[in-house]
Amino acid sequence: MDSVKKLIHTILSISGFIPEHMTWARGLAMLASVLFTMLVLPSHPHLYYAVSYFAVSACIYLGFIYIVLPKNGLRLGLMERYGEDRAYLYYEGFLAFAFFHNGASLSFISTSSAGSGIWGQINPSIIIIVSALLFVTGLVVKIWAAYVVGVPIYYWKDMFVGRKISDFVATGPYKYLNNPMYGIGQVQVYAMAIYYNSFYGLIFGVINQMLVFLFYFSVEKPFIQRTYMTRSSN
Repeated sequence: MDSVKKLIHTILSISGFIPEHMTWARGLAMLASVLFTMLVLPSHPHLYYAVSYFAVSACIYLGFIYIVLPKNGLRLGLMERYGEDRAYLYYEGFLAFAFFHNGASLSFISTSSAGSGIWGQINPSIIIIVSALLFVTGLVVKIWAAYVVGVPIYYWKDMFVGRKISDFVATGPYKYLNNPMYGIGQVQVYAMAIYYNSFYGLIFGVINQMLVFLFYFSVEKPFIQRTYMTRSSN
């Protein structure tokens, strides 16, 4: 039962709804976000709006973590002003909001540019099977990876506070993949693009994944090496 509760908690948390940290402000922000994707986006099914939405959400999401999480990033000033615990909650709440809209924007690109791909003549049953397999695989790996490392690591709490908060994980999908979260854990974006026959969905899925890996190699990996690898070898 504990494992089931942890699984449900993980799914809710990576979706932006961290139960133990939910406040009225967070709840209203996430509710507004859900309503925006359900009511506003469907009434503007144009690629221009979709790309604009992606550009804004990517700048907010990636710009935020690039400004906050580096070794001498804004996190230092936030913790000095608000204290470590309160500063992290502010950071986590905004990042959850940014995560949600980044994912929603990628889905919107695929739905708003449906039919722009070149595989529309392929048997629909094959398309459904391939996209379903990719979607389930990506989602399972992403949830599994988050379940193994824990929600705080998923939100880069260790990078925010600047120290090790758990042991380095080499279990679950990390036994087989170097970076399941950013790799296979992102293929559901391509599954959406394939299902909707969206060329632009594939292109912007690749762009988004490259930007995430750029952050990993330029900021996150150096942190992991100096915080986890160096200490574990001593």
